[in-house]
Amino acid sequence: MHTRIGFLGVLLVLVAGTPVVAQQRFSDLAPADEYFGRMKMSILGISNTIHDAGVHLDAGANPTIVANSLAWAEDAIGDWSRRYPRDPWIPRSLAALRLTYARIPTPWGQESARRVAVWLRDFPAK
Repeated sequence: MHTRIGFLGVLLVLVAGTPVVAQQRFSDLAPADEYFGRMKMSILGISNTIHDAGVHLDAGANPTIVANSLAWAEDAIGDWSRRYPRDPWIPRSLAALRLTYARIPTPWGQESARRVAVWLRDFPAK
């Protein structure tokens, strides 16, 4: 019984200290129902576009068509990062975008991967 009360006490202290941290972080996060870039992509839409591009590359799709969808995702991430520069999910999306661009066997794909790698390295831009 003492163990349970001790655990609950520690949990209460942790939870009581969380709201200030959570409020600070929530203000940095983009809302899930906000849309970015010229194509008005949600965060989930950006993630799905990058994931789907990888699936299409695996299936042997034309890299130029895949590159076009990735360019729209990159545009959306750029808008997202301008509006929510401290959102901790942006680097994850940039990393996925860089890896997918790197799989496109064209000079444009390789240059795009390098450009996004620099963006990721320097994130957040000051």
